Amino acid sequence: MLEPAVAEIVSQPQPPKHQAKEVSPNKMPPTSHTLMDLIITLSVYLPLPTFPQLFALTSSILPLTQDPQLQKKAYKLFPRLATSPNGVLALQNRNRDPQSLLLSSASSASAPARRDRLLALAATISHLPPSDLHFIPSVLSEVVIAAKEVNEKARSAAFDLLVLMGRKMSEGGTIEQAKIPHMDPGAPNAEASLEELFTMMSAGLVGSTPHVVSASITALTRVLYEFHAVLKPSVIEDLVSTLDLFLTSSNREIVRSCLGFTKVAIVTLPEGLVRPRLQSLVPGLMCWSREHKSRFRAKVKHILERAVRRFGYEAVERCCPDDGKKLIQNIRKAKERKKRKRSEATAPGEGQEGEDDEAVDERSKRKGRFESEYDEAIYGSSEDEDTDSAADDDDNEGRNTSRARKEGNAGRGGTYIVEDPDEPLDLLSRSALGRISTSKPVPLKQRGKPKAAKVDLDGKLVFGTRKNGAGGDDDGDAMVIERGAEG
Repeated sequence: MLEPAVAEIVSQPQPPKHQAKEVSPNKMPPTSHTLMDLIITLSVYLPLPTFPQLFALTSSILPLTQDPQLQKKAYKLFPRLATSPNGVLALQNRNRDPQSLLLSSASSASAPARRDRLLALAATISHLPPSDLHFIPSVLSEVVIAAKEVNEKARSAAFDLLVLMGRKMSEGGTIEQAKIPHMDPGAPNAEASLEELFTMMSAGLVGSTPHVVSASITALTRVLYEFHAVLKPSVIEDLVSTLDLFLTSSNREIVRSCLGFTKVAIVTLPEGLVRPRLQSLVPGLMCWSREHKSRFRAKVKHILERAVRRFGYEAVERCCPDDGKKLIQNIRKAKERKKRKRSEATAPGEGQEGEDDEAVDERSKRKGRFESEYDEAIYGSSEDEDTDSAADDDDNEGRNTSRARKEGNAGRGGTYIVEDPDEPLDLLSRSALGRISTSKPVPLKQRGKPKAAKVDLDGKLVFGTRKNGAGGDDDGDAMVIERGAEG
């Protein structure tokens, strides 16, 4: 039933890209979509002899560019098979069928199906036999480019797939480079290892476009963060020294990715490897410390704060050029100010306990804010550091502007509703707007009692009385009546 529906889609002419499709909310989905959903649902219950026909049917759907949604559903079949015993056996015993399907459909993959295609690649690579490791370099360039995808889910799938490739390569095996597309048939075989994966990924650093170079740096950053503990120190040193040169690039897209790599290197790599590189890393960071576009200034300042926290002020300031030492001094003053405020706010006997509780709260906040440790290492910044970075601008004009903005926000005050204690306020009434006040209302109990009026013996009001003068009798009479009234 699905094959005639697919043939009908292929025979239909493809509409122009600028023509908008009219989709009715009450319109039924196409028959091919419904049948494909049914096949995906039933695929985990199919017997093993039916899988060749299932892969053949999928091969006729993946090249379809006329229907991206149907293509997307076809890619969902591979992760679905990985959830059933028969599907796992099919992916293990007939792994070359999914390989050929995914390689042949690489050029026809549509943008909406990219995330599902990456998940299909992950399902195939996870069950890849050691003799077919050439499939990893065949699709590596596609996964590296996907690390710069606009879609966050596709980007996360690319990062997870890179980590999966690293684990698969670390298990060992032989890479038959002659089977890799566009490779020389006489290319020698290579041993599978993490170092070989880094070598293949480093080839993108000489890409023809800044986008390819930036994607390669981002992919290398993710894999380095995951496997820095098991990599050889020589590989890490070569990688850091190579990417150190890109900090002086004139392309902002490349520098943005290089800043992320520098932060991961400072935060996660061993101190003995990073400290000798501070003499070149810090001047490279200072080249972008005055650049406000793409928040480069804030990123550079945060990286320097992390470097100061780990290596000390003297080590960082010693490597800093003369025109950038003002920023290091600003970081030092901000840190001292934060410590002083914390010591003033902490009780004398609760210092250590308060700091421990604060550290636990800070870790719990960071854990809930980021989905993974890699995201925390790249984008993580405590609230105190963000506050210091925003408040400690070295320009007087910026400092005055920030102070004026804070005072303006504090002077605005709040909005209050004046209520009668005996009668609730009816918000639907036309007079409800008159009960809104910008000043805080004072309760009637706090306003005090009204003073009693002064009257004479005849009950007449007394005005303009004189004290200790000719009107002393009147004052005395008035005061007597007032005390009597109060008593």
